[in-house]
Amino acid sequence: MARHIYVHNPFCAGKCPYCDFYSITDKSFIESFYNAALREVRLTGEIITSDTGANTGIEKNSKDTVYFGGGTPSFPDSRLICSLLEETVKAFNISPDAEITIEANPSSLTEDKLRDYKAAGFNRISVGVQSLDDGVLKTLGRLHDSKGAKDALQKITRAGFSNISADLITGVPGETLQGIKNDIKVFNELGVKHISTYSLMLEEGTRFYERYSRTLEDLVSPETEREMYHGVREYLQLSGYETYEISNSALPGYKSIHNSSYWNSCEYFAVGAGAHGYIGDMRYGHKDDVRAYVDEMGKITPDECKAFLEGLAGDLKSFYVEEMLTEEDKMKEVPFLRLRTTEGILLDEFYDRFNVQFEDVFADAVKSNIEKGLLERKERTLRLTRSGLDLANVVIEDFL
Repeated sequence: MARHIYVHNPFCAGKCPYCDFYSITDKSFIESFYNAALREVRLTGEIITSDTGANTGIEKNSKDTVYFGGGTPSFPDSRLICSLLEETVKAFNISPDAEITIEANPSSLTEDKLRDYKAAGFNRISVGVQSLDDGVLKTLGRLHDSKGAKDALQKITRAGFSNISADLITGVPGETLQGIKNDIKVFNELGVKHISTYSLMLEEGTRFYERYSRTLEDLVSPETEREMYHGVREYLQLSGYETYEISNSALPGYKSIHNSSYWNSCEYFAVGAGAHGYIGDMRYGHKDDVRAYVDEMGKITPDECKAFLEGLAGDLKSFYVEEMLTEEDKMKEVPFLRLRTTEGILLDEFYDRFNVQFEDVFADAVKSNIEKGLLERKERTLRLTRSGLDLANVVIEDFL
């Protein structure tokens, strides 16, 4: 079975006002953090056996994946990033044809870093562009402008990367559907193969939440946001990008294998403060605390690490158990994850995994949502309708 590894870089040059992912701007911890991450990778690699892999009921692609997310992985010295990747590939016995992704921001991406990434084995880059409209970028508090984003995409191509993904945020005050379509057109012209489009969300604890939560009239209305979502989706399709998940579209052959592993209920290892993983029956996390992580990795013994990953120990200083999943929990996670995808719930694969029919387990939820026109059955799949996409959270809640 394929192995999937997520590495969280918790450092950024600045905190975007809409972002609630764990990140810090204190550069003094960078070196010690990466030394700690190297130790975690080595310890974990020693624990797993050569035939240990991702356990899943819906594993449709056998490729290994490594994903460096954040934060801003292109912010630290590339020497640290590349050293950690090389150790990860070695420790986890990652296959030569693995998909290996690094997230990057245009403001911190240089030609030297790109050369280093390429030489170390990265073969996919996900760029946090968010918009090519300077007014929208200013509202989002980004450190780059439109020209900087385009220049970064051109540098990536010149460095020899062909598997390029770019993010867009929709529903930003002042943004228009035509503007987003223009961005997609430019992306296509610059060789972007995968586009992630995320609707702006007000997350508690962010500056955007403080700014807009009491004055919702300043935001794009829910009706307009939904029109924008469907308009963007239709334009992506016309431009050759297949929407394969609520927020993700790709040209043929360029779907994100790593992200698909999440929606396919695959196991994945997590490395670094703020990272979350899923092994066996356990969903686990690393606390959002770089200092605690560095301290723990300097003291943890191989036996302590092994006991935690095998679900035989409770919380540690910087590691914690999010939940231990029962078979019923795992069944509920299938609609929670798979209804995000265009393909939907694969009924035969559900049966192969759990030895029970999906529609027997969730009879009432299936029946009511089909009658409401929010779910449709197509051959041996169940998926959201166009109306269901607008009420995805409501539909999913019925299965939980």
